[in-house]
Amino acid sequence: MPAIEKERTSSLGYSFPFEGEKHLATIVLLPYRKDTWRKDALPALDAFYQVVDTIRHHERVVVGIDPSIDYHTVRRFQLKNVTILRTPYDDSWARDNTPIFLRKDKELLGVDFGFNAWGGSFDGLYQDYRKDNALSRNLLLELRIPRLSKKDFILEGGSILSDGRGTLLTTEECLLSKGRNPSLSKEEITRVLKDTLQVANVLFLPYGLYADETDGHVDNIASFLSPDTIALSVTEDKDDPQYGRSLEDRKVLEGAKDVSGNPYHILELPLPEPLYLTKEEEEGLVPNDSAIHRTEGRRLAASYANLYQGEDFVLVPQFGVKEDKKALDILASFYEGKKKVYPILSREILLGGGNIHCITKEIPYSENYPIEPEETK
Repeated sequence: MPAIEKERTSSLGYSFPFEGEKHLATIVLLPYRKDTWRKDALPALDAFYQVVDTIRHHERVVVGIDPSIDYHTVRRFQLKNVTILRTPYDDSWARDNTPIFLRKDKELLGVDFGFNAWGGSFDGLYQDYRKDNALSRNLLLELRIPRLSKKDFILEGGSILSDGRGTLLTTEECLLSKGRNPSLSKEEITRVLKDTLQVANVLFLPYGLYADETDGHVDNIASFLSPDTIALSVTEDKDDPQYGRSLEDRKVLEGAKDVSGNPYHILELPLPEPLYLTKEEEEGLVPNDSAIHRTEGRRLAASYANLYQGEDFVLVPQFGVKEDKKALDILASFYEGKKKVYPILSREILLGGGNIHCITKEIPYSENYPIEPEETK
């Protein structure tokens, strides 16, 4: 049985680690929603399996599996270095509906922000998100990691990135959207982020990626490849709505400095050619009135910046288009000799509205915590 819940009232003294450091584990939640994942999520499960199977050779993966998912699927993921947790959730975006983890010396803390399916009644993607909103607490109980409740503030993990040195990167498009915290000003939102996540600086890009249904999550437009290098998604097509958005974001990054006053290196990643939902893909979905309808011709928010990295690995989205190799070569050159770069065919994840970074959540390494949840030991 899980340990008694450990609550904290402050995050003072903790820090928000850089994603590319050593992890205790990676959390992945398996897909099952028929209005999001076509053909009973079977094609998506193949892509999720590839992600899990790749990561598990580098670190433990905690795979959350909703009780509605059949046992045959559970058995498929019973792999070496994988811990299975049966736990309820509404959808499989672990980046957004699981805790944001902070660290102090050898102690971890999970911050449990409010979750409202990327916009609640204003423009949320589904209207019943109670299980998602309760997931962080449930996971922290299972993992025996103390919890700091911040349920009065809506925040998804994909809307912020940390350089691990005291700076957060985010977008105004998302954090100032009417579906998040409409009663708060930009200054008030900045103060909550600084006080809760113990950062000294918050950098706001104007825009996320065009047609991103999360209202412009930063992890689709940019990524900290290292604490001093930011990858930015760009297109050379001046007729693409994204062209001007990326230009405005680059202007901000060119003037940005870390907490020590040093400028960031900017590495441009090409965006794939515009991709769209096909008729066949739409026909594999089962729509309902409580969630958005994904229809043929819908532009997909495809980006190579939506990558996921650990201490010695990087998973890079691939879409079966000509830009795949160029983006992969750029990243392989950057990480050469430091991390192994894996290309992952991820269109099936993209069809659900996100990509590899969106379905993964790192738990920073700490000597004080077991790798496996208590019930599996």
